[in-house]
Amino acid sequence: MKRNNRKYAILFAPTANIGDDIQTLAAINFLEKRGITEYEVLNREQLNNYSGDEVNLVMNGWFMHNIKNFPPSDKIKPIWISFHVSDPRLIEWNIDYFKKQPPIGCRDQATVDLFNKHDIDAYFTGCLTLFFDNHTSKGQEKYIVDVNTSCKYIPNLDIDMNLFPEFKIIEHDTFKFGDADITKRLSSARELLDKYKKASLVVTTRLHCALPCRSLGTDCVFLHAKYNSDPRFKGLEGVLNGATEYHNNTSPSEGELEKIQKFFKSYEIL
Repeated sequence: MKRNNRKYAILFAPTANIGDDIQTLAAINFLEKRGITEYEVLNREQLNNYSGDEVNLVMNGWFMHNIKNFPPSDKIKPIWISFHVSDPRLIEWNIDYFKKQPPIGCRDQATVDLFNKHDIDAYFTGCLTLFFDNHTSKGQEKYIVDVNTSCKYIPNLDIDMNLFPEFKIIEHDTFKFGDADITKRLSSARELLDKYKKASLVVTTRLHCALPCRSLGTDCVFLHAKYNSDPRFKGLEGVLNGATEYHNNTSPSEGELEKIQKFFKSYEIL
């Protein structure tokens, strides 16, 4: 947890979505590539209540379900990288806080635009799930992930599901909301990433399936009914290379992934 007498921390989110746990693994990967192998694990939704030792916290991912629990405790020194804001009020209610912070590294361009609207210094970093190592050894398994499933917050697509007879079905909503068993959550997320890194092809509507697949070097088709309008994708289009209907784009556009990975590799933390 220490580096030059500093302590570090990562986030977890007790949601139903295992994609949040993949984000946690991405933060672990980010620190470990800098030789930091000890860290605290903090609940994203309760950062305002943190009262432990001062920590440097990787602030990646989606923020947040209860925006009244923001900003974090003054014991937390944020590492602003791959930060996404869902509700603009999180910024509007905390303008003074953000203006006192270093520049905010954002997961998507839409979040950058929200900050810039209030003259807050922010810039695009991309998603930390794009920083996993490439895995060259692939198997034969094919997976279809949350395409036309029962998940209520993902719009279904007009697509012939008979296109995928050999695909195994995966759903990302695997936990009960509020489940805070971090050991279990991260174990499940690691098992899922292991499937993705060895897959021959993945077809998905899930951002945190498609992006890890890109970094792992796995062929992946990204589909989403709101691909052209969902703010989460803004700035990531070149990596996602997706569409609103089935297509054959299984890789990122040339140079897009490498550009983001180069930034993450060069990023300096205290």
